[in-house]
Amino acid sequence: MYQKEIIYMGLHKNGSRLGSAGFLKVENRDRESSLYLKVKNIPHSINGRFPVRFYNGTDWREVDGISLQEGSGLWEARELGLLKQLRLQIILPGGYLIEGISKGAEQKIHDPMKEIEQEEKKIKEQENVGKEENVSAEGNVSAEENVKAKGNAKEEETCVSQIAESGGAERIPVQKQRRSMQETVTEAPVMVSEELPQPMADKMQVNGVKEDKWEQILDTYDQIHPYGDERVYVKLEPKDFVILQAKYQQLVNNSFLLHGFYNYRYVILGKENDYYLGVPGVFYEREKMVALMFGFEAFECQSGEAKPGEFGYYLRRVEL
Repeated sequence: MYQKEIIYMGLHKNGSRLGSAGFLKVENRDRESSLYLKVKNIPHSINGRFPVRFYNGTDWREVDGISLQEGSGLWEARELGLLKQLRLQIILPGGYLIEGISKGAEQKIHDPMKEIEQEEKKIKEQENVGKEENVSAEGNVSAEENVKAKGNAKEEETCVSQIAESGGAERIPVQKQRRSMQETVTEAPVMVSEELPQPMADKMQVNGVKEDKWEQILDTYDQIHPYGDERVYVKLEPKDFVILQAKYQQLVNNSFLLHGFYNYRYVILGKENDYYLGVPGVFYEREKMVALMFGFEAFECQSGEAKPGEFGYYLRRVEL
């Protein structure tokens, strides 16, 4: 028996469809399926090899990747068995997703990408709630100041008590246990001062300024060997991102980075051929997809093999 289907691919970003991204040809012969994928219209800034994942009727599989260059790429594969109700995805950096769905595919397929989109929606909703709470807290504080102006100590005490009970003016301390992404983004946003971080300013005052910026950073911050070899990284906090180029300082509000920081209390910066910023975390396929959505394109650990449950660092390139 021979069956043929053409599935048109779409390019999505952060849950919104941007346009066409090529097509997938599926040919079923006897007990074997042939797949031919042609990708196009991808941003030219996205180059490299990316895994192809598809739903084979029962679960998701990740197979050999497709190489993308100058906005396009080709991929072919053969699979045992007949592939019907097919759904194929390629996750790209920067929040991009290539996806194609067979006409007969069920829409209620368990899909981690949809879970991520739902999680992002919840994050935005909680951010809006946080803003409303801040406005409410500011209103309560203003009321307290008016009481002070009247000099009525009894009313002032009552107002302060009401604020404490409502939680409007009380900041919840960071918990030591691992926390969810939603809990992380409800923290007050991290601000980056235009001035040098205090540790660096103090070191420069005592030891002088070094010509090489990376040498200055090594001299300033606590050093770490995250992979158990000779490679040296330093421990940072988001408030230290002033040492990065301006376009990377916005990472102080990157939800994935803050999620890792509030769980482990540090991130790392290292120099290999390029500079890499690393977020500590445990490797899982779903966590990897979330990391990709937020721009962290690689994972590295001491063992050199990314296995489920392995501790390591999700990495992305930055510039000083």
